Amino acid sequence: MAQQLRCAEEHWSKALRLWQSAEEAKRREIVHKLERQLEEESLKAQEKLEQWINLVAELQCQKAALDDKVHRLLGDLKESQQQLEQLRQELNKERENGQEKLQAVLREAQRKMEAMEKRHKEEVERMRKALLQYRLAARKRMNAGAAIQAVAAAASWEEASSPEPENPRMSSSPRSSQEREEHSLHLLRRVVNVEDPEKKYTGWKRIGSGGFGSIYKAFNAATGRAVAIKEINVQHQGCEDVLKEILVMNEMKNPNIVTYLESYLVNEVVLMVLEFMDGGSLADVISRERMAVGHIATVCRECLQGLAFLHANQVIHRDIKSANILLGRDGSVKLADFGLCGLLSPEQSKRRSMVGTTCWMAPEVVRREPYGPKVDTWSLGIVGIEMATGEAPYIREKSDTANYLIGKQGVPDLHKLRLPSGLHEFLGCCLQMDVDRRGSAEELLQVQGKAAAAQAAVPCQGVYLGQTPGLQMGRPPI
Repeated sequence: MAQQLRCAEEHWSKALRLWQSAEEAKRREIVHKLERQLEEESLKAQEKLEQWINLVAELQCQKAALDDKVHRLLGDLKESQQQLEQLRQELNKERENGQEKLQAVLREAQRKMEAMEKRHKEEVERMRKALLQYRLAARKRMNAGAAIQAVAAAASWEEASSPEPENPRMSSSPRSSQEREEHSLHLLRRVVNVEDPEKKYTGWKRIGSGGFGSIYKAFNAATGRAVAIKEINVQHQGCEDVLKEILVMNEMKNPNIVTYLESYLVNEVVLMVLEFMDGGSLADVISRERMAVGHIATVCRECLQGLAFLHANQVIHRDIKSANILLGRDGSVKLADFGLCGLLSPEQSKRRSMVGTTCWMAPEVVRREPYGPKVDTWSLGIVGIEMATGEAPYIREKSDTANYLIGKQGVPDLHKLRLPSGLHEFLGCCLQMDVDRRGSAEELLQVQGKAAAAQAAVPCQGVYLGQTPGLQMGRPPI
């Protein structure tokens, strides 16, 4: 009996040591993980601090240059005043000698000096305004950064608390929704102009409309440059979504994204001033004729470059379709309309909102499953079918039927569309029902040769799309 007790005691002692060893290893692992996380956060904070230090240093250099120029102008003005005083003294001497000719010279000299003094004052005032604009620009950058963080945080809160977070009216807490809208309106007023846009832009002409409102073509009165002005009703769209669209477009500068210029707030309407794309939308081209495979490959490549940039910056477009892809007569292809875009963060790498345009939405969006950036590559695949066949799958079906078919089977069998082999393989990579097998924008760009876009491409130089003069896809194909 005593031997059994000793054996049991040894067994439990051994088990206790093993448990203690395991707990010690687990504790060390947790400590190591926390130290690594702390080090990563410290590096991120240091990088951000360095960015702000560089920005402050740049602004200080610009201020020093402006101060130096103002100082030189003041010196020139002082020298001119001294010359004028000298001329006056000489005139007084000549008057004593009775020389009337110098009076005319004095009047001319006074006129020139007054004109010079006026020009110098105008230059000094212009320099002062420029310095003020630099300070306002720095402040606006800081406000924009804070506003983006606020919008991303609000979007994350909505995503977690409501099945339809993009619509504040469906939130389970009306009071919180109202507070967010008021906060968003406050931020919106800080990032837009409140002046009269018709003083800067003339020749307004309505050229289109959508769910957001109307879009106009106008001209910068100072430069004559054509711009597009998107009119958004804040009451209808919601301050938070409008603010998000403005901030995202202001921050996302890329050759394949329509350039945002500025915004104005007039009563309850936001006017977004954007780059004017003189080639119209891809939908306009598709409505006129079928596109060559080389043109399809070029459009896909340009869109993928824009999407890869957005996804790298934690932004999902969520409304990729031919109507939101704009063309330039110089061959440029750019993504537009970020009204439905979603912001990701380390705390929220997936979204659940069912937003977008029905026939272009990915199956996981229709099924209201968590989704990420690959919903955009699915939508681009649908755009590829549009370009090849003239319309998106299920476009003739009712919305509920289309949603059911997309969620159940994705797209019709690509073999039945009789597409060229290279384009068929490329669209197959975009339109995988299994998200893990679907290509991301970066992957599709990296493996474009294997994805058959390169096989499908043909030279585009000198070929025009549709009947629009100058709408030339001049960039080399994929």
